[in-house]
Amino acid sequence: MKKEHKVIFSTRARQDILTAYEFYEASQRDLGDYFNLQLRVCVASILKVPEGFKVVHKDFRQIKLKKFPYVIIYSVNIEEIVILKVFHTSLNPKKKFK
Repeated sequence: MKKEHKVIFSTRARQDILTAYEFYEASQRDLGDYFNLQLRVCVASILKVPEGFKVVHKDFRQIKLKKFPYVIIYSVNIEEIVILKVFHTSLNPKKKFK
């Protein structure tokens, strides 16, 4: 039986999520909740196939959220999946790893 990884959100990722949630919720009622739902769908996909998404830098991979201009940047090790950032795709891509 395959062991499931533990998902760890970095402080930066938590802040990214909060900022996006607040922006979308202020824009339209329940849109922030929909953003969080799409985020959870992506994390579930990562848990199913941790190494199944594109390597974008060194050991970091990314998955795009549906309906929102964000990607989740993450790394995988033996026991954990570490979510580094939830990155808005309109920003300079060089800032993904800074």
